[in-house]
Amino acid sequence: MGLGRTVLRLVFLGGISALLIAFGVRFLDEIVGLRRREGHVTPKDFEQAQEDADAYESELIELDRTVLPGISIRS
Repeated sequence: MGLGRTVLRLVFLGGISALLIAFGVRFLDEIVGLRRREGHVTPKDFEQAQEDADAYESELIELDRTVLPGISIRS
């Protein structure tokens, strides 16, 4: 009976510790606020992102599949 009670106490202690750590991390995150949950996007930011995406798409290089290195598909 002594071993079972010890294991039960350890499980209970581990559960309480996990809850305290989880609440502490959440509380610290709320105080420090390292993660941004909301972003304020202006129309100017959106237009700049769209221009960057368009520029990236125009620079894409199409490769001929037969000249890629590796196993030849002709053999």
